Amino acid sequence: MAKAVSDEEFLDGLTRLFLAEGINNLTVGEIAKRMRCSRRRLYDIAQTKEDLFHIVVERLFRGLLDKGNALIGSQQDPTITLAEYLDIGLQAVGRMSAAFFKDIEASIQNRDSFDAYQQCRAAGLAQLIDKGVTQGVFVPCHGQVVAETILGAALRLRRPTFLTRSGLTMEEAFQELYRVLLGGLLVDAKILRTSSGNIVPMNSDAKNYSREDSSQLPSTDGKNDDADRMLLAAWNRP
Repeated sequence: MAKAVSDEEFLDGLTRLFLAEGINNLTVGEIAKRMRCSRRRLYDIAQTKEDLFHIVVERLFRGLLDKGNALIGSQQDPTITLAEYLDIGLQAVGRMSAAFFKDIEASIQNRDSFDAYQQCRAAGLAQLIDKGVTQGVFVPCHGQVVAETILGAALRLRRPTFLTRSGLTMEEAFQELYRVLLGGLLVDAKILRTSSGNIVPMNSDAKNYSREDSSQLPSTDGKNDDADRMLLAAWNRP
């Protein structure tokens, strides 16, 4: 007699299936056949295959965030923690097939889940950077600016049109992003002089931002929300 598969094991199997093939080209019957289960078991989880896919997506992202949060609370070297934190996202992206990703992008609900996941990842990254700055391991910088830069890049890098145009897989694109983040662009990263003559310090004498310095940042009363949405829409266009 075959050993009964627990709910967690079953959802793990569904996750592997959806990561590899997405949902669009699978029927409920095909999913049941591939999972070697009855349709009833699938309907006990969700009433449609789209809802089933969303449950798997939410569970996947929640698990990744839990792993990242565990690292944030660790006491190991910040450089190791940062590398491991970024690697969680990189490994996750590497498991996502083009079909899975297209099905994420095709659904507002799942896109929102992905965006929420990225926002949480960025918040965690900002915490790690701020911690490294405080400990004197990272150069002085504003953790939220760095994290928001990565989030903005992630919104673009994950688009199928960009990946096709660049000839990269999503994993390769994120590897390059993280390489530049950790290593920087300048061989001699001391100062950067802009075309207008302004000098941007690139060494330890740079301004040390912290969350306590928030009074220096422009305040907002929500009046720019529409402009922000339009800018983001324009940013996300292929």
